[in-house]
Amino acid sequence: MKIAVIGDLHYPALDEEYEFIEEDRKIFYENFLERFFSIPADLYVSIGDLTNFGLKEELVQVYDMINRHGKPFIHVLGNHDVYAQTREKVLSLTGQQRYHSITLESAVLAFLDTAKEQDFEDWGGTLDAEQIDWLGNVIEKSGNLPLLVFAHHPVHATTANSEKDKLCISSDIPVWELLNKKQGSGLYVNGHNHFNSIAERSQWNFVQLAAVLDEQAVRIIEVTDSQISIDSVDLYDPDLYTRAQYIGNAISHFGLNPHQLGTEKDVRHTIVLLPEKETAEKI
Repeated sequence: MKIAVIGDLHYPALDEEYEFIEEDRKIFYENFLERFFSIPADLYVSIGDLTNFGLKEELVQVYDMINRHGKPFIHVLGNHDVYAQTREKVLSLTGQQRYHSITLESAVLAFLDTAKEQDFEDWGGTLDAEQIDWLGNVIEKSGNLPLLVFAHHPVHATTANSEKDKLCISSDIPVWELLNKKQGSGLYVNGHNHFNSIAERSQWNFVQLAAVLDEQAVRIIEVTDSQISIDSVDLYDPDLYTRAQYIGNAISHFGLNPHQLGTEKDVRHTIVLLPEKETAEKI
């Protein structure tokens, strides 16, 4: 099983004063998505903030580009995706599910909704009681199969900057208590903080992706019987990067990251999967 994942894409509508970057927007996003979907994978995932403000115009335009490729694509909601419209309207436009799971022979995949709807003051993450109960059931039923969780917001105090206010799922929500009940290995993949980062905590590994306008890259997650490997595919070229800088400097509700986005250890990682018998003994 191979999964290609992108960080925060922030596809923007353009205010009248920024219409001069319309060609840059078209060329950048069409080329980046073409390269993303050209990578061989069984599933393609956006970990949220696919759009810059969740406007109907943004969703329709970016999904038009995505749907041209005819690939299996899952988009978990980020806070920017539900600023302009209700969650219900966004899901109706995209055809996505709010949260759901997929059980495969080699792993269980879970996709969360951690976004606060139309909350312009608090862009941190949350999980409601219904989703907490659902996630608990998914964890229990996953047994010793590896569990891969995809969400926009990080778990508190895991990946880079996730200990800070509004840069994680609220620490008041007992996410770690749920995750800690997992038998065997777990992988949690998120965005939101615009930094690459990998962290380990007990049987869980946490992988955070930088924003696409900052770094033109794709994370590849491959699950085999013996391991989960995380690799990075660099899609950089000077023209794409220059156009990304023009866009990032022009649009509202976004700022390019001026800091180093991470190191080699923040984009590549291997999780060795223990045989079922050995896993049971450790528990």
